[in-house]
Amino acid sequence: MAETIGEAGKGGILRAQSGPTGDTSRCQSPHFECERHRRAALAAIHAGQLPLKFAYAGSAAHTHDAYARTDDYLSMLTSARHEAEALLAARTLTAGALAVAEIGPGNGNRSSAFLNRLTSLGHPCRRYLALDFSATLLAIACHRLAHFAAGQMSVDSHVWDIEAGSSEGVERWRPGPDPVVACLLGHTLGNLECPTAALANIRASLRPRDVLVLSVVVGRPDEPAETVLAPYRCPEFRGAALEPLLAAGLPEADLDFVLRWRDGAVTGEAVLRRPGVLDGTRLPAGHRIRCFQSRRFSYPDVIAAVRDAGWHIRHAQLASGSHHLVITASRG
Repeated sequence: MAETIGEAGKGGILRAQSGPTGDTSRCQSPHFECERHRRAALAAIHAGQLPLKFAYAGSAAHTHDAYARTDDYLSMLTSARHEAEALLAARTLTAGALAVAEIGPGNGNRSSAFLNRLTSLGHPCRRYLALDFSATLLAIACHRLAHFAAGQMSVDSHVWDIEAGSSEGVERWRPGPDPVVACLLGHTLGNLECPTAALANIRASLRPRDVLVLSVVVGRPDEPAETVLAPYRCPEFRGAALEPLLAAGLPEADLDFVLRWRDGAVTGEAVLRRPGVLDGTRLPAGHRIRCFQSRRFSYPDVIAAVRDAGWHIRHAQLASGSHHLVITASRG
């Protein structure tokens, strides 16, 4: 279980311990993490654009965990080895052990691989902070990371919606005056509604000597749709994308799910097959709800987004033979 230090969700830090919080078995019924999430998601569903962050929270944390362990999901991401080696190539790390604050650690599996590679390169992490919109997904990730750490690394967590504003979570957790390595890995940036604003919120939450390592997928808008969409054509992805809609009370049998590759983004839309009522308000047949979006940046666009958010780019490295870019930056 997790021991609360402060108030969770109100600036508190959670310290991971061994216990049942890492149980990823399917929940009995779809649900939101809290009433605040439910109200925000319902409003977004009525408006037809549901931010992707809801596909990682509440019961959706478990459907995401199932999808994140598939080969389809893993095929889209750069290796943790590439991310760690690109960070070292930037020559921004201080000697010795690291303090790492990771935004969006997912289910913790790739985070463990990233930290393991840093250790093998002579930079072990002794303090780790996981940050995410979802307390449920943080519990899953930190359970696995605490097992990986085996007592050699403290594992803490803090709920932070980087799309909503800055946070004092890193500052409260920070072990001392040494810089922190902040990570936004696995193409998390491409899933956000406004990437530049989120990067600015991260910058505002860190100190001048801190370092950001960011990994994204870069691509061309004219890439063949079948190539881009292939990793999403699996039942695990469909379940993960639709889970927030089921939590809102829409029957899965009443939903069609349409995938598109257009204007440099993969989008998933749920379409109502018949009229329905959601929280007392009628939704017509054919109502469309964008419940998934993942951008594929061009190299110039992602560089511009990082700079526009106030970051100073120290190093940018494309993985050999792939479309995976790792950027290391410091506060400008």
